[in-house]
Amino acid sequence: MKSTYRIAEISFGRPFWDASFEFDYGGNHFEVQRFGVQFSVDLMKKLIISLRDQVDAFALTSLPPVIRMDGKSYVHSQYLEIMGLPSSAPICDGTGLREIANINSLVKMIDQGKVQPEQGVFFPTAILNLEIEEFLRHRYPESVHMGDAFALLGLPFVIRPFKGLKTVTKTALNFATMRDLRNNTPFAENKFQKMMRSSLVSQAEHLQYVCGDLPIILLYDSGADVVRNKDVIVWSHHPLMEQELKKYEPRSIINLFPEEFNVSPYMNYSILDAVLRLTHNRTAPLSNEEWEQLLATETEVREVARQYTTTRQTSTQAKISKGINFVRGKLKKEEPPDFAFVVHALSHNDFTRVPGFGILKQMPKSWNDPFDRLISKAPPIVYGEIKHVISQHNGKEVSGIIYGLMATPKVLKESDPEVIYRQIEGICRDAAARGAKIAGLGAYTKIVGDQGITINQNSPIPVTTGNSLSASATLWGLNQAVRKMGFVSIDPIDNRVNGMAMVIGATGSIGKVSAKLLALTFKKLCLVAPRMNRLEELREEIRQIAPNCEIILSTNANDLASQADALLTATSSFDQKIVDVMLLKPGCVVADCSRPLDFEMEDVRKRPDVLIMESGEVNLPGPMQMSCDLGLPGKTVYACLAETALLAMEGRHESFTMGRDIEWDKVKQIYKMAVKHGVELAEIQGHMGVITDREFELTRQLALLKR
Repeated sequence: MKSTYRIAEISFGRPFWDASFEFDYGGNHFEVQRFGVQFSVDLMKKLIISLRDQVDAFALTSLPPVIRMDGKSYVHSQYLEIMGLPSSAPICDGTGLREIANINSLVKMIDQGKVQPEQGVFFPTAILNLEIEEFLRHRYPESVHMGDAFALLGLPFVIRPFKGLKTVTKTALNFATMRDLRNNTPFAENKFQKMMRSSLVSQAEHLQYVCGDLPIILLYDSGADVVRNKDVIVWSHHPLMEQELKKYEPRSIINLFPEEFNVSPYMNYSILDAVLRLTHNRTAPLSNEEWEQLLATETEVREVARQYTTTRQTSTQAKISKGINFVRGKLKKEEPPDFAFVVHALSHNDFTRVPGFGILKQMPKSWNDPFDRLISKAPPIVYGEIKHVISQHNGKEVSGIIYGLMATPKVLKESDPEVIYRQIEGICRDAAARGAKIAGLGAYTKIVGDQGITINQNSPIPVTTGNSLSASATLWGLNQAVRKMGFVSIDPIDNRVNGMAMVIGATGSIGKVSAKLLALTFKKLCLVAPRMNRLEELREEIRQIAPNCEIILSTNANDLASQADALLTATSSFDQKIVDVMLLKPGCVVADCSRPLDFEMEDVRKRPDVLIMESGEVNLPGPMQMSCDLGLPGKTVYACLAETALLAMEGRHESFTMGRDIEWDKVKQIYKMAVKHGVELAEIQGHMGVITDREFELTRQLALLKR
């Protein structure tokens, strides 16, 4: 059946180019409305907030991209503000897709003789399309000329690659990423700077090509004379912009945008990002490998492109680290780890698990918060190793290295996301230097900022949040516990539970996919989250897959808590009560998959007739050994860690789970993968350890008395 999708294209640039247009692709109809915000970050954020319940996706254009150089990322803080806004509609900016497709097109055009870079290429702002600049600089070092001195610093000089250029560029980037984005546009230039732009034009006069996107070139205003009698290389389509550019009489306009996706005269990579994700039902951002598959990139072209899209020149620090780790591994006869995993203290008490920190038990409680803030300034540590994880399917053995952030969830929540990003990105670089091929994020590290997206973009190895297996293990354990308690009946006709399940935090990553799966199991489902509009969107999604499930919405869990036979919590509200435990139905089974936990020991003591279980724990196959204490018994690990190990066993080194939305299909995939390799659900855990059969029966008897 043909679907109609609405996309809001929000450009950081001028509203002069605003338009609405429609097109068909992949059997679906798309309606797009462009909004220019005149370089106002506040207006862009307000538009996203006001439109997020009216559109299916956002396509953001003309924002500064994440720039990676020498193993370090440069991300503008206002870019993080925008991309981190809560929205059930995916926010797409074409990252990854643009880099891969541009290099693919350029390689083909050079091979066909359509582009001859040896005749000289001028980049008005090379830093905004670094992958093309690096590709041409490495192949045609004498041909590259850049206007970044003017774009970033207002200096009217065309610069050539020189020794120390990266140092100068990094210094400029540190400055540029702190300035208000509006101040990095021509609207902030004074008359002197505009006059100096003509000098820039004359210096580039002898070059044959100008390379930059249409909006960037047109920002030069009268300085767009730089394109006269030149071949202009661009990568977006817009009839009005192209008409404006032709006024300056370029010799030709060469567009790198893939012809097979040029289904509208207004196409750009941000819109294509949104179109492909909606068409393929991929709300989460795609990895470079997944974009390559969608673009059907030829193998020989892919190998060339990958050098400039998925890796960057290795920094000196990374080279030294890799050398040290290689020597250390040889001396100790250690095999390199297959994966890495990041954990942090879930509470102040977890610091006492760290060797040498036992003295903290004697510290006055009033010192806890000041200590937690102070210790968070310490660099991440190598907390331990996990070895001898062996697949039951093929006998493959994998090992991992576990890193620890010295911070509690409260401190992480209060911290600048960029600071946390840099710490975790540093961990990923160290893990890659040791030989790890994939990294996983644990607990609050998968929630900070945009939930792993930026970290993955800047990491030399793929990153996964582990939320797919966390969701699967949660429902796995909940189903087992509900059946064991025996208070609900199963309809013999449709095999569904005659009862109500409640999901608190239903619009979050784990909550959303759990709600969809519970709707297939329970006849009645209550969804709880702070925003009613997002709950209504989720209800419509669930109705498509479970039309016979009765769905109730609420912004207050206490209103219907007494009716729930099963309750799943998936929030990050560690500083407030999400539901009054005294209102829960006797015999209710609670699966608390939040980290830190939503329910405390005090709640367990208040309601011994309610089964409150921790969820998301599994047992890894093989004679597993772990050299650090995660607070779990035996071979039991958190499901997010197990997902990382599973992907290593499977040889799928990819960003399997990323962003706010978990794909239903991936939850099923990872469950099948877990069963195949021998991952098992761990014994059900409570606040005091394993919940034994005797404790199950005691809870059941107390519930019967109250009922």
